Amino acid sequence: MDNFVKVGKTILSVATTVNGWIAAAIAYMAPLKGVFWLMFLLLFADFITGIAASAKQHIPRSSKRLRRSLSKALCYFGLLYLFWEFECQVGLQDWICTYKIVAGFIFLVEVISVLENMFIITEHPFFTKLVKLIRGKAAQSEKMGNLLSDIMNEKQSKPDEK
Repeated sequence: MDNFVKVGKTILSVATTVNGWIAAAIAYMAPLKGVFWLMFLLLFADFITGIAASAKQHIPRSSKRLRRSLSKALCYFGLLYLFWEFECQVGLQDWICTYKIVAGFIFLVEVISVLENMFIITEHPFFTKLVKLIRGKAAQSEKMGNLLSDIMNEKQSKPDEK
């Protein structure tokens, strides 16, 4: 019984130390918290609308697609952290906020992806016009079916089959 108590105290000691290190890391990265939360919300919205769009197109869920989503999220968060760390090390945070500029581009990409997914899900004229506006002149002459297949091909990473 005495060994059991020693093991329990050791586990509590390790857990307390690990919690302290986690809290210190979170406090160190406090300026990133708002940007990370917004990015998480956009990635989650893209993930959910992507699942709904795939279901509408009868595309099965797969571990490859989930891996791609997780890989994308980790790359985004890692890229933001690296830019933030670079700013801190070089001392640029007083001059320019590069990680927020990079976050802005990532947010734009994710919002476009959510809008494309909403176009696939609803096929509402509002989303059709919005996607055509975002895609520019190349999408202006396309019919809705071609635009829909182009978006799905891009999201599935299939080469353009024409």
